[in-house]
Order: sequence, then C-alpha cells, then structure tokens
Amino acid sequence: GFGRYGNAKTNPARAVVQDVQKLFSLESGLITDSFSDLAGLPKPDVDVVAVEVPCEFFACLRVTEALIAEHSPNAVVLLGESRRRSMITLERVAINFNDATRYGLADEAGVAPQGTPIAETGPAAYLSTLPLRRCVTDLRAGGIPADISGDAGTLMCNHLMYGVLHHLATTGAADVPAGFVHLPALPETAALEENLGMPSMTTELCTRAVMSIADSLAAAAKAGGGDIDVAVKSRLLV
Repeated sequence: GFGRYGNAKTNPARAVVQDVQKLFSLESGLITDSFSDLAGLPKPDVDVVAVEVPCEFFACLRVTEALIAEHSPNAVVLLGESRRRSMITLERVAINFNDATRYGLADEAGVAPQGTPIAETGPAAYLSTLPLRRCVTDLRAGGIPADISGDAGTLMCNHLMYGVLHHLATTGAADVPAGFVHLPALPETAALEENLGMPSMTTELCTRAVMSIADSLAAAAKAGGGDIDVAVKSRLLV
C-alpha cells in the first residue's frame, strides 16, 4: 500500500498496512498512526506480507517487484486512496500511460510525468487478474460497500497496477492474481475544512475490506481460480 502523500497526515492504504501488520504480528519499521480496534476482526487463514511503498513513480514499482521476487506470492493486492469515492473499488483495467499534470500533482519526489508510457514496449492496457465479481459480492454480503471501477486514473495507482501486471506477465508469473483496490479517504482527512463533503471510510472498515478480499482470493484458489459467473450491478460513475 502507498504511504503518506502530499499534505495528508496519512493514507488509508498506509493505515491498512499497519493494521494488517498488527493483525498478523508482522515486524514493521513504520511509526504507527493507525488506531483501529482490531478486536474480533477475523484473520484469514493465509500468509500475508504487508508493506508500505513510496508514493513515487517507478520507485514504487522497483520496491514492489523486489518484494515479488523475494516472496513469490500467490496473489498481489495493491492499495491506494481515491478521495472521490465513497466505497471500496476494485480496478478492472490499468493503462500504459502516466499523466500527473492533468491533476496538477507531482509525486513525493516532485516528479510529474505527462503523457509518458509506463513500459516503453508494453501493451496499451492490462486487465486485473483478481476475481473482481467474487470480491465485490463477498464485500457487499459482509456489509461493506464496494464496486468495480473501470477507471484507475493516470497517477501512481494506475502506474503501479499496470507496472505490476506487466512485470508478472513478462517474468512467467501471469497466472498470479494481481490488481488494485482504491480506498476512500479517512474521516480525519474528510473532516478538514478544505475537504468538507468528501466521502470517507474508517481504517477499521477498510481493513475489514482487505481481509475480505484475502478470503475471496483464498476461496477462488480453492475453486480452481477464475471468477464467479454472476452479474455485479454498479452505480459507480467515476
């Protein structure tokens, strides 16, 4: 999950990483700023590696690629924030295109690419290989608002999703499910005067959502992979 970005005190992805590290008693070098009550939170019967990656173009990819090489995961779930959204959204597609200037934003290193590819020789786009319909169906059944999104933007979230899928596809690991999950802003971010009216979700609910996705991935693996063949209605317009 991405770390702090811009003038935000924290990133919901960073907060969830901290929660998961506490839940699974993982070692961490992070200074904890997550205050979720994890009592009673069910822990999926899976092994988990939860790591914060830098909010920097290409640096986030290098860190994630190194983690994949080190751990050989059965699935890769990437986390970031979307302040426009009121629910958990799983991205369907990532495009081979960086454009930070359209948002008037730069990464934490001050880099703001405009109209550049993520992979010079890569395809125009990759589809998520997570079982999106299963994940969203399970989230909704658990009382967590969720949807599938067809627009990951052109900032670092799309950059990381595309880059990881390209890495897996070109290193003989295309069968490893991977994709990106956008989390709403945290309440403390939405409560700032300049953000009033912004949708938000607590760290605890975001963490429950990620644990539900881990359960869904385990269930998909036991079912032989792939997704469930059901319609998932959407009201997401962005």
